[in-house]
Amino acid sequence: MIHNVFTLLSVLPARPRRAAVRTLMDSLWHLRTTEEVLGRENLPPPPCLFICNHLSNADGFTLVRALRPRKVYFLAGIKLQGTVMTRLGTEAVDTIFIRPNSSDIEPIKRAVETLKAGHSVLIFPEGGRSRTGALTRAKKGASLIARRAGVPIVPVALTGTEKFMPIDDRDMGREQVRRAHLTVRFGTPFLLEELEAEAAGAEDPRQALTDAMMRRVAGLLPPEYRGVYAGPAPEAEDEAPAPVERPAAHAPPPEPGR
Repeated sequence: MIHNVFTLLSVLPARPRRAAVRTLMDSLWHLRTTEEVLGRENLPPPPCLFICNHLSNADGFTLVRALRPRKVYFLAGIKLQGTVMTRLGTEAVDTIFIRPNSSDIEPIKRAVETLKAGHSVLIFPEGGRSRTGALTRAKKGASLIARRAGVPIVPVALTGTEKFMPIDDRDMGREQVRRAHLTVRFGTPFLLEELEAEAAGAEDPRQALTDAMMRRVAGLLPPEYRGVYAGPAPEAEDEAPAPVERPAAHAPPPEPGR
């Protein structure tokens, strides 16, 4: 039924088509979901980089609704242009398309340029939807965008969208919507530099920084959603302390090392 409506809308010119799709999607979300948005007080002024877990093709528009009236650009997989429903769904949000698992860095450049121009960007660092609902290992490009843009990073946690629009690997363009409760939780912003200690000594510093970013997302999620980021952060290797002279009487003690 929904697929047929999207097919009819696809013949409209671009501007009225986008408005009609947004109206349809707002109606679907209103009729089939209850929504809870937590942590809006944590949102810094734009630009900022949002990082979020990825459960469903409903994630993007759920986040658009949670972030209104803010305008945010989304990085989304190019395969979403392959079906009428997903193509029109991406038109309802501001999208930068990316080819997951490819060496194409142009979308990363566009994301950085968008952030430097003063606009916010939201990425799903896992690079695809989780088939179990639990976090999978994120791609290292997330820390590359964060490093080059130098903007605050806001962790975001989504639950419920995997029940609202479950993944159908047989035909992504005919996924159905069900009744569900959706939760969006915004965490405390941070800067990439604050994570340097967690990545210290790592074999792959860029991946280690991305993992540190994703642990902030995991901390906002219920335990069953945390997946590969359920454990604590790895401890940085301790360096042997340099010998120091005993301070003279009445001298203040040295500050402990960070």
